Amino acid sequence: MRVVVDQDLCGTTGQCVLTLPGTFRQRQTDGVAEVCAATVPQALHAAVLLAASQCPVAAIRVIESDAADDGRASVDPAPSSAEVERHASKDQRNPGGRDGAV
Repeated sequence: MRVVVDQDLCGTTGQCVLTLPGTFRQRQTDGVAEVCAATVPQALHAAVLLAASQCPVAAIRVIESDAADDGRASVDPAPSSAEVERHASKDQRNPGGRDGAV
């Protein structure tokens, strides 16, 4: 399981950090959430799903890895065309592509 925080959406409430402080942290400069680990241990999967569901702005995306497919199955539905456009414009504003994934 991988977790990604959309830093453009993050509302800096810190709910994810309060729910799972070892997996999420907030940047000191602006309070935006970041993920602390590249992958989440199996024992924390339920807690990560809880943290994602409690994000008031839905900025946390959980990517489930499934050996039966290409490893990119997600608990999120496919992005809408509006979401694709928003991310495309974000990529133009943020050419470095930092999205909070570790």
